[in-house]
Amino acid sequence: MTDAADRSFEVRLVPPTAWRTGAPALAAPRLRTLDGATVALLANGKANGDLLLEEIAHALTARHGVRAVLRHTKPHPSLPVDDEVLLMFAEHAHAVLSAIGD
Repeated sequence: MTDAADRSFEVRLVPPTAWRTGAPALAAPRLRTLDGATVALLANGKANGDLLLEEIAHALTARHGVRAVLRHTKPHPSLPVDDEVLLMFAEHAHAVLSAIGD
């Protein structure tokens, strides 16, 4: 039997507040159709969020004519999305969907 003091593990503390400040973003206008669109999928980093988005990606391409799907999974649910990912989504996607796993 091992003593609790003999076990080692890593604890990662993440600040509960966002690092970014500024005015909130407004919602984009609703798309009339997804036919031919590129859709970005953002998983928040929790378990199974990426699996849910894969099912959604399949349905969007098969049923709604989505042409391309961009994917990103955050490394940790509490961290914001990297600016590079946001820029890629803004430049190449017509719509972005985000999913929370668990």
